[in-house]
Amino acid sequence: MAREKTTSREGSTGQLVQGRPVAVLGRGMALVKVGKAPRPQVRPEDNTTALMKKAARALGKPGIDRSVVFRGPNAAKVYAYSAYPPDPSKIVREAADGTKVIGRMVDGRFRASKA
Repeated sequence: MAREKTTSREGSTGQLVQGRPVAVLGRGMALVKVGKAPRPQVRPEDNTTALMKKAARALGKPGIDRSVVFRGPNAAKVYAYSAYPPDPSKIVREAADGTKVIGRMVDGRFRASKA
């Protein structure tokens, strides 16, 4: 029967400690804080009940507010796309300034219709 070969290394008598690392003191040495981990503080407005109420309120209203869609430093490069009601094969692209262009998606890019 074969035996597993064991090797010992000099200075490999370290212990496995569970805790939060505080600082690394050198090669193979670390300062670790052990004990109970502090419970993270959860704001009352971030609990599940409050978030579910906010989500239900937001999903209950149709559409999304323009200020949410066209926000940030790259607002000029952001477009909102929607289906064109008279012809579902076409798409309406709306820019931040409110201009609407009717077109189609071709190879992953928006192409404006000629008419």
